[in-house]
Amino acid sequence: MRRHSPPAEAELFQGSIDLNAFEEVLACNIKDVIADFCLVDAEVIQSYVSNQLHGNMDEIVSSCAELFFKGHTLSYARSANISTALGHPPCVVLDMEFSHDMVSVDFKLVLGEYSVGVHINRVVLSETPEADFDPHSFAKVITSARLRPLPARFRSSYCPSVGVRH
Repeated sequence: MRRHSPPAEAELFQGSIDLNAFEEVLACNIKDVIADFCLVDAEVIQSYVSNQLHGNMDEIVSSCAELFFKGHTLSYARSANISTALGHPPCVVLDMEFSHDMVSVDFKLVLGEYSVGVHINRVVLSETPEADFDPHSFAKVITSARLRPLPARFRSSYCPSVGVRH
């Protein structure tokens, strides 16, 4: 797992931004990774999480992400649990990290029986951006981290139509 400078030295965004928009951008950009991840047997994933087999989970996440993102850009943060609420089917919650250029995002990937969700815990910038850092800027960073352009059916209104590569 690759990390940028710690939050004490970096600019930390919380509360002052619309995290829902950032979550939408992130969720749209990792749909193909999630689709690959969902091909793994749910019982295997639950077993790995229950038995804290973080190395195995890391391998699964890495193999799903390697087709779509540059190396170690999207990674498992070595923590997961199974959330069980009375009367609801269990859901798996994985701690994840996206780290590319000046941006590091810690988030939770929530895998329910019929739905998948993304919850951003924090966004850290390792340097001060030249302009305001908004969902459009975040979409450009994620787009530049991808190996392939985002399929049109996955794009949110924040994602650029033409990919920026470097």
